[in-house]
Amino acid sequence: MAFDTIRYEMQEHILTIIFNRPEKLNAFSRELVHETIEAFQLADADDEVHLIVVTGAGRAFSAGYDISGGRDESERTPYNWRLHQRENLAFSLQPWQVSKPVIAMVNGYCLAGACEFALMCDLRVASDKATFGEPEIRFGAGAPILITPWIVGLTKAKELLYTGDTMDAHEALRCNMINKVVPHENLEEETRKLARRILKIAPENVRLTKQAINKTFEMMGLKHALEYNVEVVTIMENTDTEVQRTFNQIKQEKGLRAALDWRDARFKEE
Repeated sequence: MAFDTIRYEMQEHILTIIFNRPEKLNAFSRELVHETIEAFQLADADDEVHLIVVTGAGRAFSAGYDISGGRDESERTPYNWRLHQRENLAFSLQPWQVSKPVIAMVNGYCLAGACEFALMCDLRVASDKATFGEPEIRFGAGAPILITPWIVGLTKAKELLYTGDTMDAHEALRCNMINKVVPHENLEEETRKLARRILKIAPENVRLTKQAINKTFEMMGLKHALEYNVEVVTIMENTDTEVQRTFNQIKQEKGLRAALDWRDARFKEE
């Protein structure tokens, strides 16, 4: 299957979807979002696919949504920004909605929208070099998919989302954010070992079990909460704050790297 920003690789009933923008730390461009949605839809319809692994090329799972450019004119109104956020929600719901089990194989940076995408997967295996976090609030944005409280619990979720702090894989394991941490060089081997264990179960039973578990959380209000967050993030993205103005000004004048350095310097300990 030919794509431009992802790779789609099949082996022994395991489909691996690889975010393939390593020069950009696999940041989620609009093209990558659209291609990933298409890939999950193809996988769901393919009876040869029994399990899906998602990972990133190079040294990152993904750094999150690509903010290297500015908004285009079609996204400048609150209405169109809301449509943009709804597309982000549809993208991040793909691992949740697909009938087959999905394992996130986290090989490095897993930040912002990418952290949320990984949390929407059924299981997560992380390299001991992986880094997790949702730093969006540090430059005036909000978490586009508010799945974190459902995974790590209320107290830790508020700490992470109020501060934008990041954590290593071992701390993520303690927070119930991932299933296991493995040595970086063994990541693929350990992920496929877990996948093969699941493949020993009748695929129909695994899919029905996933359906039942997910429906339980949806009856508890998960999807309604995610839908509500679209409205919150739309308001946040269109609220003029000093932090957001300064970040955008530095980005425009000196580039994204300088803006990120300014953001990070504000949070360094004295």
